[in-house]
Amino acid sequence: MSEQIEQYMRQLKLGGLAREWRSVEYHDKEQYVTDLLQLELREREVNRINRLVKTAGFRVVKTLDDFNWNPNIELPTGLTRDYMTNLEFLPPRENLIFMGAVGTGKTHLATALSLQACQKGKKVRFFTAASLANTLLEKNNKGTLNAFLSGLKRTDLIVLDEVGFVPLHKDGAELLFQVVSDCYERRSMIITSNLEFSQWNSVFGDNRLTAALIDRLIHHSHIVIFSGESYRLTQSLTRSRLTST
Repeated sequence: MSEQIEQYMRQLKLGGLAREWRSVEYHDKEQYVTDLLQLELREREVNRINRLVKTAGFRVVKTLDDFNWNPNIELPTGLTRDYMTNLEFLPPRENLIFMGAVGTGKTHLATALSLQACQKGKKVRFFTAASLANTLLEKNNKGTLNAFLSGLKRTDLIVLDEVGFVPLHKDGAELLFQVVSDCYERRSMIITSNLEFSQWNSVFGDNRLTAALIDRLIHHSHIVIFSGESYRLTQSLTRSRLTST
């Protein structure tokens, strides 16, 4: 009989119940049914969040618990740590722009905030600037660009990491500009870059396109400056000292 019950549950797509229903204690009918339904709802919520995290495309999962809020992170006037970590920038469709040297925590914080958004049920996509530009070119060549862009329009947050590491192909830069334009006042972006805005032309290769892209990004944006020594370098030196003692 138990196997038949579990079979019925799976046919009804009640996977959480099929695995855990035996663990629910019975006191009365109303309590028992309520606990069973809550069990299934929790299971579905966990699965939904896992799907959102997988779809986001994080290269490495990083959390806010692991992030070091060092004093070299300079928040602009009007922006607080809580405002960021509570994702209060999402409803007004504001952008966060993290600028600073390599290894200072920009990508970690961008990833951690994005993961937080997934856990809140938000749709997120995470790209490096180079990988998104290459993907856009590939989709354009295959004739599937519009479908891909339509998928991006259904997101709540797009992360564009490592703007400035690799100069972009002219066509890729133009397609990336289209993504930024589509996001403008419609959804939030988090941008990380090791370059000041005055140097972005070396990435996008066109003065007018670069100026137009920056103009759209900084309107409704908070610019956070990361300075100090590289996290990775500091941790490596610390490990080396510990090993040698």
